[in-house]
Amino acid sequence: MKGSTLFAVGLAGLAVAYAGGLAVAAVGLRRALRAAPPPLAPVLPFVSVIVPARDEEAVIERCLFSILRSSYPADRFEVIVVDDLSDDRTAALVEGVAESNGRVRLLRMPENLERTRAHKKRAIEKGIAHARGAVILTTDADCTAGPGWIGAMAGAFGDVAADPQAGPVTAFVSGPVVYTIERPALLQIQALEFLGLVALGAGMIGAGRPVTCNGANVAYRKDVFNALGGFSGIDHLTSGDDELLMQKVAQETPHRVAFCADPAATVETEPVRTVGGFIQQRRRWASKSMHYPSPALVAGGVVAWGFHAALLTGAALTPFFPLLAPPVAASLALAVGAEAALLVPAARHLGRPRLPRWLLPMELLRIPYFVYIGVAGLFGGYEWKGRRVAR
Repeated sequence: MKGSTLFAVGLAGLAVAYAGGLAVAAVGLRRALRAAPPPLAPVLPFVSVIVPARDEEAVIERCLFSILRSSYPADRFEVIVVDDLSDDRTAALVEGVAESNGRVRLLRMPENLERTRAHKKRAIEKGIAHARGAVILTTDADCTAGPGWIGAMAGAFGDVAADPQAGPVTAFVSGPVVYTIERPALLQIQALEFLGLVALGAGMIGAGRPVTCNGANVAYRKDVFNALGGFSGIDHLTSGDDELLMQKVAQETPHRVAFCADPAATVETEPVRTVGGFIQQRRRWASKSMHYPSPALVAGGVVAWGFHAALLTGAALTPFFPLLAPPVAASLALAVGAEAALLVPAARHLGRPRLPRWLLPMELLRIPYFVYIGVAGLFGGYEWKGRRVAR
């Protein structure tokens, strides 16, 4: 067989594998969206909302006020902000809120001066050590939540009083996170791509194969977290306070991982506004993919990267080998179709029904960046919160 024919066959195989993975997620997403919520617990659990923060003076008050407007009973939740050595007014602003509302507490992290990585994990662990709640609910300082957020996420656990030693319980809940919708096309494309990550995570949880989630909206039982040793085993990685913990629960315990599909559970955040910031964010996310505990999860990431790399290579070679044009176009169409099957229902469910119109531009822009990020995230460092993190 000629080289171009072999390449076309390989591309087709990767396209089918990639689309097949998305199809599994699309079926799982529908299952997650249709899942009935568990029965209401006889007593509402006490929830500790933990917000790690570093240099967040521009957004921290907005975040806290959105949480404090919760419809969840005021005597059944607390908010713990863990200040991670901020150089701005973050701590002072939190103290101001705490003075007027006893549900808010501020913790400081001088211990992080001694660390070179995993600062956020250590901040969360400190928050959990001081938390009163049976349910730990985390979000980021640049996020806002609706009034029903705490209730929806806590309700997804069912009866938190159930003993995890007596049998499987829901131990980890992932919730939806969306970007605010703004007019520039590139920000809407970014919002769609981010929605795709959320939909993929929800779909794979629905399929019984937890892969990814977002730390801006996750919750877990404090007793199960402590029984697992917290972040031990993954605390050498800066990233992964969300999906690596979720995978740890799924792999090392008999307990359930769930996705809370209630739109009231949605947390909103803003898209990254600079190309440099976007690249650093995605490099940080990619840096943890090779540390997934399951070889199958790692293989899925390799297939996704390989497909995009082959698609990019095929597009570059098409001017010299015109016969590659049909398989390249067909592979792209198959990928876009599979992504539509996942994204359209997610966008409708989460109140973003017009975002999928950017699906083709998103895929065309994502091909080169996906290839680059996959390599850079594995072999290079990145900057996060003013810190340089080595690979």
